[in-house]
Amino acid sequence: MARASPLAGRIRLGLRWQSTIRLENPTAQPGQRPFDLGPFACHRVPQDAEPMRLDRWLLKHVCSNWNARQKLIASKQVWVLGPQSTLEQHRGSVMIPRLRPGCKGKTTLKPQDFVYFPKVMTPVPKRREPAPKEPPGWLLRRLIYKDTDFLAIDKPIGWSVNPGKHVGGAHLQKLLPSLKFGMEEAPKFVHRLSTEISGVLLLGRHKAAVAYAKDMIAQRAFWQRELWALVCGRTPKSGQVSMPTLSLERHAKKHVAKPMREDDGGLPALTEYSNIRYSPLAGGLTLLSMNPYSGRYHQTRAHCAFGLRAPIVGDPVYYDLSNHLSESEDFKHRYHSTESRQERQTLLGAQRRLHLHSRQLTLKTFAGKEITVTAPVPQHMARSFQALGWQDWLRRAEGRAQRLAPWRAEEDKHLMEALAQVRKETSPHAGEEADEADVLEDVEEDELEEEPEESDELEEPDHFQDVFELERGGRRGRRSKRR
Repeated sequence: MARASPLAGRIRLGLRWQSTIRLENPTAQPGQRPFDLGPFACHRVPQDAEPMRLDRWLLKHVCSNWNARQKLIASKQVWVLGPQSTLEQHRGSVMIPRLRPGCKGKTTLKPQDFVYFPKVMTPVPKRREPAPKEPPGWLLRRLIYKDTDFLAIDKPIGWSVNPGKHVGGAHLQKLLPSLKFGMEEAPKFVHRLSTEISGVLLLGRHKAAVAYAKDMIAQRAFWQRELWALVCGRTPKSGQVSMPTLSLERHAKKHVAKPMREDDGGLPALTEYSNIRYSPLAGGLTLLSMNPYSGRYHQTRAHCAFGLRAPIVGDPVYYDLSNHLSESEDFKHRYHSTESRQERQTLLGAQRRLHLHSRQLTLKTFAGKEITVTAPVPQHMARSFQALGWQDWLRRAEGRAQRLAPWRAEEDKHLMEALAQVRKETSPHAGEEADEADVLEDVEEDELEEEPEESDELEEPDHFQDVFELERGGRRGRRSKRR
């Protein structure tokens, strides 16, 4: 049996691609030698096709790069002729570039139009990371505050707030409809947190709350934030970092913020900080409480690296930048040495996650009441605290935050009903509705009610444990206690 040649495979592939569009040669006439279109191909828009922009059509059928589309249009390698164009116009546009009509990306392709484009180009299929599979009610279990106007959730690390080019399906925007609680519209974000940052994220339940909050934030009169950052080195006990940013530059595949004078276009940025804990291990590690007054791009990370000369653990970008700020030996801190790096890696492990956490958010509600919402420390930071011997202090801090919480999940009727509905939908064959004890089991397992028990090791609140249990389809054998 003869084997098919590689050329035959490429031809079949090309025919398969060309079958998605309608190729024609409008210069051909019956009984005459066909006119060669050269390096171009021509597509005729079907009669029943809906109007489409030229740049979007090119993105779908010709090339998958934005810059390539614009270059093709600007260099007149892509052009459009109407259905009433004559034979001479078709032939002239193929042979002489100056006879090709000018087009723009917003040019609308109408039925029976002819589109000329380079026939050697094909779009590259986009490689998208698979979206994470969240069980129903996953975001409900991360709710840490709720009233008639605002919501607050504990944002997990690795999740983006809004969809984007490099986000895929790991964004919270698509999960907001589960937080309606009887409202007509889904809540909206009042502010944003970077993908690498976890912690308190505030949402407005209606448009008036969002508009009011954003206006007050612009006036610096709505909230007070507290971020926890584990940094390399030792910093002063307290102080301020007033360093204008941003001079955005490309570093690897990301933008970074560098100090820049206001006279040269830098934006003013102010961050207050205080020293909470210090450990002399691994060249010195400090836990800072930071309150950024302005929300510049990477403000906290840049102020730690350039202002305090203490980059955040798990931040290789600004760590390397701060290491090369000066060539003098006096500037080189101990944490930049090879020994300190190896000691940190032995003590904390290979830290690939940023140790920056939005710990607290203090705001005034519409009722005039001042509340403080606290998010538990993420698991990777809790493990680092345990390695530094701070587990007892962290346990007391988490217990104090739970006792002073302004809102308790088990006392909210709407949340209990939503969790009960989720449990009913996930186990429809059970034959019985979820009672109050079952709902309290979910809440208490997420550390929303009980304080951690005294033990030698830190029991980190694992918010993903319920997610793993639901994915396996199992249920915990332990029952929560009634109070």
